[in-house]
Amino acid sequence: MGNSKWTVRDWIYVAVFGALWGILEITLGSYLHVLFPPLADTFVVGLIMAGIGAIIALVGRWFVPKRGAVLAIGVVTAILKAFSLGGVVVGPIVAILAEVVLMELALWLRPVPTRGLYILAGALAVSWNFFHKFIMMRLLYGKSIVQVYTQMVKEGSKVLGIDVAYAVAIIVILFLFRVVVGAVAGWIGWDLGRLVGRRLARG
Repeated sequence: MGNSKWTVRDWIYVAVFGALWGILEITLGSYLHVLFPPLADTFVVGLIMAGIGAIIALVGRWFVPKRGAVLAIGVVTAILKAFSLGGVVVGPIVAILAEVVLMELALWLRPVPTRGLYILAGALAVSWNFFHKFIMMRLLYGKSIVQVYTQMVKEGSKVLGIDVAYAVAIIVILFLFRVVVGAVAGWIGWDLGRLVGRRLARG
């Protein structure tokens, strides 16, 4: 992983993994939005797509072992998402870019990534799903943090089956669940990338 010069092969891999993530965002993401009701959509769809995206980007990092590769993959994904049939939807594009920036920051901690850094990268990326709602609801709809917090507690109470009186517990559970899903995505990304890389090397 010491060669910092980007090759045509690297850019092809970036395009392939970015396109794969982008296609899944456009197809699977749209399908899940229709499949799940608005309440579950808040917690389920974003979480699923963030986890899948983290896995794809981190596997891609195995094939392009250079700093900036995850970010490049995310940019390709965001461009494809922008040109999807539903038109430009700011929220998902911002989420994709934020997720890859967080993963990239984690992977910058060491020249050669480790499983631990992959787990950290995944956890950071998917945990953004929690903060994303606060930021985008504020920017797009002018809602205050208190309003978003209250709405999240109410929705979380219904999904988790916990009384709204335990608001802090609901918020903590919602956040930690994202961290765990992201950590698992990072773990899978590490193992899957190494597995596919070895099989291709044998071929």
